Amino acid sequence: MNEHELKSALQDAMVASSPPPPMSAEGAVAAGRAAQRRRKAAWTGGVAGVAVVAIAVGAVLVPQLTGGGSTRAGGPPLTTGAPPSATADPSAGPTTGEVTATDSVDPSASKPEWPDGQTDRTARSGARADKSVQVLNDLGASLPPTFQAVDKQSLVPEGDPDTSWYGPMRYTQSQFDDYYDGGKESWEYMGTSPVTQQGTSGVGKVWVLVLTKGNRFADVQSPCEAKQVVWTIDTGDCVVRTVGGKQVGHLTAAASARRPDLDEAAIFRHDDGTLVVIGQAKEFRRTGHPALSGLPFTADQLTTLVTDEKFHLD
Repeated sequence: MNEHELKSALQDAMVASSPPPPMSAEGAVAAGRAAQRRRKAAWTGGVAGVAVVAIAVGAVLVPQLTGGGSTRAGGPPLTTGAPPSATADPSAGPTTGEVTATDSVDPSASKPEWPDGQTDRTARSGARADKSVQVLNDLGASLPPTFQAVDKQSLVPEGDPDTSWYGPMRYTQSQFDDYYDGGKESWEYMGTSPVTQQGTSGVGKVWVLVLTKGNRFADVQSPCEAKQVVWTIDTGDCVVRTVGGKQVGHLTAAASARRPDLDEAAIFRHDDGTLVVIGQAKEFRRTGHPALSGLPFTADQLTTLVTDEKFHLD
Protein backbone atom coordinates (compact mmCIF):
# COMPACT_ATOMS: atom_id res chain seq x y z
CA MET A 1 0.00 0.00 0.00
CA ASN A 2 1.54 3.33 -1.07
CA GLU A 3 1.13 6.62 0.79
CA HIS A 4 -1.72 7.82 -1.45
CA GLU A 5 -3.75 4.64 -0.85
CA LEU A 6 -3.13 4.85 2.91
CA LYS A 7 -4.39 8.45 3.06
CA SER A 8 -7.51 7.56 1.11
CA ALA A 9 -8.31 4.60 3.37
CA LEU A 10 -7.80 6.64 6.54
CA GLN A 11 -10.00 9.46 5.24
CA ASP A 12 -12.86 7.05 4.52
CA ALA A 13 -12.59 5.47 7.96
CA MET A 14 -12.52 8.77 9.83
CA VAL A 15 -15.42 10.30 7.93
CA ALA A 16 -17.51 7.21 8.69
CA SER A 17 -16.67 7.19 12.38
CA SER A 18 -16.57 10.86 13.36
CA PRO A 19 -19.61 12.19 15.29
CA PRO A 20 -21.38 15.31 14.03
CA PRO A 21 -20.27 18.60 15.54
CA PRO A 22 -22.72 20.95 17.28
CA MET A 23 -24.96 23.10 15.17
CA SER A 24 -23.46 26.55 15.11
CA ALA A 25 -20.65 28.34 13.39
CA GLU A 26 -18.71 28.72 16.64
CA GLY A 27 -19.48 25.16 17.69
CA ALA A 28 -18.30 23.77 14.35
CA VAL A 29 -14.98 25.61 14.70
CA ALA A 30 -14.60 24.27 18.25
CA ALA A 31 -15.40 20.78 17.06
CA GLY A 32 -12.80 20.98 14.30
CA ARG A 33 -10.12 22.19 16.70
CA ALA A 34 -10.96 19.54 19.27
CA ALA A 35 -10.89 16.88 16.59
CA GLN A 36 -7.46 18.06 15.50
CA ARG A 37 -6.11 17.76 19.03
CA ARG A 38 -7.54 14.26 19.50
CA ARG A 39 -6.20 12.98 16.23
CA LYS A 40 -2.77 14.49 16.76
CA ALA A 41 -2.54 12.66 20.08
CA ALA A 42 -3.82 9.43 18.59
CA TRP A 43 -1.23 9.32 15.82
CA THR A 44 1.85 10.52 17.66
CA GLY A 45 4.78 8.51 16.32
CA GLY A 46 2.96 7.73 13.04
CA VAL A 47 3.71 8.99 9.58
CA ALA A 48 3.31 12.72 8.92
CA GLY A 49 0.97 12.12 6.01
CA VAL A 50 -1.51 10.32 8.27
CA ALA A 51 -1.71 13.29 10.66
CA VAL A 52 -2.37 15.68 7.80
CA VAL A 53 -5.27 13.56 6.55
CA ALA A 54 -6.82 13.27 10.03
CA ILE A 55 -6.71 17.02 10.61
CA ALA A 56 -8.17 17.78 7.19
CA VAL A 57 -11.07 15.39 7.72
CA GLY A 58 -11.90 16.83 11.18
CA ALA A 59 -12.17 20.34 9.78
CA VAL A 60 -14.94 19.63 7.27
CA LEU A 61 -17.55 17.81 9.34
CA VAL A 62 -21.09 18.94 8.50
CA PRO A 63 -23.58 20.01 11.22
CA GLN A 64 -26.65 17.83 11.68
CA LEU A 65 -30.12 19.20 12.48
CA THR A 66 -33.36 17.51 13.37
CA GLY A 67 -36.78 19.08 13.12
CA GLY A 68 -37.48 22.17 11.10
CA GLY A 69 -35.18 24.97 10.13
CA SER A 70 -32.12 25.43 7.98
CA THR A 71 -28.65 23.99 8.33
CA ARG A 72 -27.19 27.45 7.81
CA ALA A 73 -29.64 30.09 8.85
CA GLY A 74 -33.02 28.62 9.70
CA GLY A 75 -33.28 28.76 13.48
CA PRO A 76 -30.89 29.32 16.32
CA PRO A 77 -29.20 25.97 16.89
CA LEU A 78 -27.65 24.30 19.84
CA THR A 79 -24.15 25.42 20.59
CA THR A 80 -21.48 23.46 22.37
CA GLY A 81 -17.99 22.14 21.95
CA ALA A 82 -17.03 18.89 20.30
CA PRO A 83 -18.54 15.59 21.50
CA PRO A 84 -16.47 13.32 23.74
CA SER A 85 -14.46 10.62 22.08
CA ALA A 86 -12.01 7.94 23.11
CA THR A 87 -8.40 8.77 22.21
CA ALA A 88 -6.38 5.96 20.73
CA ASP A 89 -3.24 4.82 22.52
CA PRO A 90 -0.28 6.17 20.52
CA SER A 91 1.72 3.06 21.44
CA ALA A 92 -0.75 0.93 19.53
CA GLY A 93 0.03 2.65 16.23
CA PRO A 94 3.12 2.30 14.00
CA THR A 95 6.39 3.05 15.73
CA THR A 96 8.21 4.03 12.54
CA GLY A 97 7.38 6.00 9.42
CA GLU A 98 6.97 2.74 7.51
CA VAL A 99 3.44 1.32 7.18
CA THR A 100 2.68 -2.01 5.60
CA ALA A 101 -0.48 -3.34 3.96
CA THR A 102 -1.25 -5.39 7.08
CA ASP A 103 -1.68 -2.25 9.21
CA SER A 104 -5.31 -1.18 9.71
CA VAL A 105 -7.32 1.60 11.33
CA ASP A 106 -10.01 0.68 13.85
CA PRO A 107 -12.95 3.07 13.26
CA SER A 108 -14.29 2.33 16.74
CA ALA A 109 -11.24 4.02 18.26
CA SER A 110 -12.79 7.46 17.72
CA LYS A 111 -16.44 6.60 18.46
CA PRO A 112 -17.91 8.69 21.31
CA GLU A 113 -19.58 7.11 24.29
CA TRP A 114 -23.16 8.30 23.85
CA PRO A 115 -25.39 8.12 26.96
CA ASP A 116 -28.30 5.75 27.56
CA GLY A 117 -27.65 3.62 24.51
CA GLN A 118 -28.00 6.53 22.05
CA THR A 119 -26.44 6.16 18.63
CA ASP A 120 -25.71 9.87 18.23
CA ARG A 121 -25.93 13.18 20.08
CA THR A 122 -29.71 13.72 19.81
CA ALA A 123 -32.30 12.12 22.13
CA ARG A 124 -35.37 11.37 20.01
CA SER A 125 -37.50 9.71 22.68
CA GLY A 126 -37.65 9.28 26.43
CA ALA A 127 -37.24 11.66 29.35
CA ARG A 128 -34.49 13.75 27.74
CA ALA A 129 -36.47 14.31 24.54
CA ASP A 130 -39.52 15.24 26.59
CA LYS A 131 -37.66 18.03 28.40
CA SER A 132 -37.18 20.16 25.29
CA VAL A 133 -40.90 19.78 24.52
CA GLN A 134 -41.82 20.78 28.06
CA VAL A 135 -39.55 23.82 28.12
CA LEU A 136 -41.09 25.11 24.87
CA ASN A 137 -44.60 24.48 26.21
CA ASP A 138 -43.71 26.41 29.38
CA LEU A 139 -42.47 29.32 27.28
CA GLY A 140 -45.68 29.33 25.24
CA ALA A 141 -47.79 29.28 28.40
CA SER A 142 -45.90 32.35 29.65
CA LEU A 143 -46.82 34.55 26.68
CA PRO A 144 -48.95 37.65 27.39
CA PRO A 145 -52.73 36.99 27.10
CA THR A 146 -53.24 38.14 23.50
CA PHE A 147 -50.38 36.04 22.10
CA GLN A 148 -50.38 32.31 21.29
CA ALA A 149 -47.62 29.82 20.48
CA VAL A 150 -48.76 27.89 17.40
CA ASP A 151 -47.42 25.77 14.57
CA LYS A 152 -47.21 27.05 11.01
CA GLN A 153 -45.85 26.05 7.65
CA SER A 154 -43.56 28.27 5.62
CA LEU A 155 -45.09 30.08 2.64
CA VAL A 156 -41.73 30.15 0.86
CA PRO A 157 -40.76 27.16 -1.34
CA GLU A 158 -37.78 25.25 -0.01
CA GLY A 159 -34.55 26.35 -1.61
CA ASP A 160 -31.61 28.46 -0.55
CA PRO A 161 -31.36 28.07 3.25
CA ASP A 162 -30.42 31.75 3.51
CA THR A 163 -33.80 32.76 2.12
CA SER A 164 -36.20 29.89 2.87
CA TRP A 165 -37.29 27.75 5.81
CA TYR A 166 -38.13 24.07 5.59
CA GLY A 167 -40.18 21.70 7.73
CA PRO A 168 -42.35 22.66 10.70
CA MET A 169 -41.76 26.09 12.12
CA ARG A 170 -42.39 24.77 15.64
CA TYR A 171 -39.82 22.21 16.73
CA THR A 172 -37.69 21.04 19.63
CA GLN A 173 -34.40 19.25 20.14
CA SER A 174 -32.66 17.63 23.11
CA GLN A 175 -28.94 17.19 22.61
CA PHE A 176 -26.21 15.62 24.72
CA ASP A 177 -23.31 18.00 25.29
CA ASP A 178 -20.51 16.32 27.24
CA TYR A 179 -19.51 14.47 30.39
CA TYR A 180 -18.17 16.32 33.42
CA ASP A 181 -17.20 15.55 37.03
CA GLY A 182 -16.38 11.92 36.38
CA GLY A 183 -19.35 10.90 34.26
CA LYS A 184 -22.18 13.35 34.93
CA GLU A 185 -24.01 14.43 31.77
CA SER A 186 -24.46 17.96 30.47
CA TRP A 187 -27.42 18.48 28.11
CA GLU A 188 -28.96 21.17 25.90
CA TYR A 189 -32.69 21.63 25.43
CA MET A 190 -33.91 23.90 22.66
CA GLY A 191 -37.29 24.87 21.24
CA THR A 192 -38.63 27.45 18.82
CA SER A 193 -42.22 28.34 17.98
CA PRO A 194 -44.19 30.74 15.82
CA VAL A 195 -46.25 33.27 17.76
CA THR A 196 -49.46 34.94 16.64
CA GLN A 197 -51.56 37.70 18.18
CA GLN A 198 -55.33 37.83 18.36
CA GLY A 199 -56.92 40.00 15.69
CA THR A 200 -53.79 40.20 13.53
CA SER A 201 -52.21 38.16 10.74
CA GLY A 202 -48.60 38.65 11.85
CA VAL A 203 -46.32 35.79 12.87
CA GLY A 204 -43.37 36.24 15.19
CA LYS A 205 -41.04 33.82 16.96
CA VAL A 206 -40.00 32.78 20.44
CA TRP A 207 -36.97 30.65 21.22
CA VAL A 208 -35.66 28.98 24.37
CA LEU A 209 -32.36 27.28 25.09
CA VAL A 210 -31.27 25.61 28.33
CA LEU A 211 -27.69 24.43 28.86
CA THR A 212 -27.53 22.28 32.00
CA LYS A 213 -24.75 22.09 34.59
CA GLY A 214 -21.29 21.34 33.22
CA ASN A 215 -21.75 23.47 30.08
CA ARG A 216 -18.92 25.54 28.63
CA PHE A 217 -20.33 28.77 30.11
CA ALA A 218 -20.66 27.38 33.63
CA ASP A 219 -17.85 29.58 34.98
CA VAL A 220 -18.62 32.94 33.36
CA GLN A 221 -18.88 35.85 35.77
CA SER A 222 -21.34 37.90 33.71
CA PRO A 223 -24.25 36.59 31.60
CA CYS A 224 -23.07 38.83 28.76
CA GLU A 225 -19.87 36.75 28.59
CA ALA A 226 -22.07 33.98 27.18
CA LYS A 227 -23.78 36.12 24.53
CA GLN A 228 -22.25 34.13 21.66
CA VAL A 229 -24.68 31.33 22.53
CA VAL A 230 -27.31 33.51 20.83
CA TRP A 231 -25.56 33.06 17.51
CA THR A 232 -27.99 35.08 15.36
CA ILE A 233 -27.53 38.33 17.27
CA ASP A 234 -24.09 37.95 18.84
CA THR A 235 -23.00 41.23 17.25
CA GLY A 236 -25.65 43.12 19.21
CA ASP A 237 -25.33 45.11 22.41
CA CYS A 238 -25.56 43.21 25.70
CA VAL A 239 -26.43 45.07 28.88
CA VAL A 240 -26.50 43.49 32.33
CA ARG A 241 -29.72 44.22 34.21
CA THR A 242 -30.52 43.49 37.84
CA VAL A 243 -33.83 41.65 38.10
CA GLY A 244 -34.99 40.65 41.57
CA GLY A 245 -31.39 40.78 42.77
CA LYS A 246 -30.20 38.56 39.86
CA GLN A 247 -27.91 39.52 36.99
CA VAL A 248 -29.51 39.08 33.56
CA GLY A 249 -27.95 39.82 30.19
CA HIS A 250 -30.26 41.71 27.81
CA LEU A 251 -29.09 41.28 24.22
CA THR A 252 -30.45 43.21 21.24
CA ALA A 253 -29.71 42.65 17.56
CA ALA A 254 -27.35 45.04 15.85
CA ALA A 255 -28.63 46.82 12.77
CA SER A 256 -25.68 45.32 10.85
CA ALA A 257 -26.41 41.71 11.87
CA ARG A 258 -26.32 39.46 8.80
CA ARG A 259 -28.93 36.98 10.01
CA PRO A 260 -31.05 38.60 12.71
CA ASP A 261 -33.33 35.64 13.39
CA LEU A 262 -33.96 37.08 16.86
CA ASP A 263 -34.48 40.73 17.70
CA GLU A 264 -33.90 40.38 21.42
CA ALA A 265 -32.80 37.80 24.00
CA ALA A 266 -32.30 37.47 27.75
CA ILE A 267 -29.51 35.37 29.25
CA PHE A 268 -29.38 34.12 32.83
CA ARG A 269 -26.81 31.93 34.58
CA HIS A 270 -27.95 30.04 37.67
CA ASP A 271 -25.55 29.58 40.58
CA ASP A 272 -24.91 25.96 39.58
CA GLY A 273 -23.85 27.03 36.07
CA THR A 274 -27.11 26.22 34.25
CA LEU A 275 -27.59 28.74 31.45
CA VAL A 276 -31.04 29.81 30.23
CA VAL A 277 -31.69 31.92 27.15
CA ILE A 278 -35.06 33.17 25.91
CA GLY A 279 -35.29 35.05 22.62
CA GLN A 280 -38.00 36.66 20.53
CA ALA A 281 -38.55 38.24 17.13
CA LYS A 282 -41.38 40.22 15.52
CA GLU A 283 -40.92 38.29 12.28
CA PHE A 284 -40.37 34.59 11.60
CA ARG A 285 -37.91 35.25 8.84
CA ARG A 286 -37.59 33.21 5.63
CA THR A 287 -41.17 31.90 5.93
CA GLY A 288 -43.10 34.54 3.99
CA HIS A 289 -45.46 35.36 6.87
CA PRO A 290 -46.03 39.03 7.76
CA ALA A 291 -44.43 40.29 10.95
CA LEU A 292 -46.12 41.13 14.22
CA SER A 293 -46.58 44.81 14.97
CA GLY A 294 -44.48 44.43 18.11
CA LEU A 295 -42.54 41.92 20.18
CA PRO A 296 -44.56 39.51 22.40
CA PHE A 297 -42.67 40.37 25.61
CA THR A 298 -41.54 43.72 26.89
CA ALA A 299 -37.88 43.90 27.87
CA ASP A 300 -38.86 43.78 31.55
CA GLN A 301 -41.07 40.74 31.02
CA LEU A 302 -38.37 38.93 29.07
CA THR A 303 -35.58 39.54 31.57
CA THR A 304 -37.83 38.48 34.45
CA LEU A 305 -39.10 35.35 32.70
CA VAL A 306 -35.62 34.01 31.96
CA THR A 307 -34.93 33.71 35.71
CA ASP A 308 -38.03 31.55 36.35
CA GLU A 309 -37.22 28.23 38.00
CA LYS A 310 -39.38 26.30 35.53
CA PHE A 311 -36.57 26.74 33.00
CA HIS A 312 -33.93 25.47 35.44
CA LEU A 313 -33.51 21.95 34.06
CA ASP A 314 -30.99 19.18 34.67
